[in-house]
Amino acid sequence: MNANWLLKSSTLWGVLGASGFLSLMAMLFSQGGLPELHKREAELRSARTHLVELNRRNRELMEEVQRLAAKDPELMEALARRQGYARKGETVYTFRGRER
Repeated sequence: MNANWLLKSSTLWGVLGASGFLSLMAMLFSQGGLPELHKREAELRSARTHLVELNRRNRELMEEVQRLAAKDPELMEALARRQGYARKGETVYTFRGRER
């Protein structure tokens, strides 16, 4: 057979085209295809958002640790008040949450 004859064969090009089309459809719509790709991209976006939030929280905690290490009086007072302590002469009021 002559290679030039094969390149001019419409049957060969038809079979190659159909094969390529079927392969593309199988790749796009199979179990690990396009829907799975979209699902993974959504998971990636969610993970990135979560990572940004964790980084923000880590920065806040690092600042608090640095302030604690520097013995920041305002922070020490805020922490003591969170635990229910008060200054001499102050009255602490606590409120219960509404039960539904």
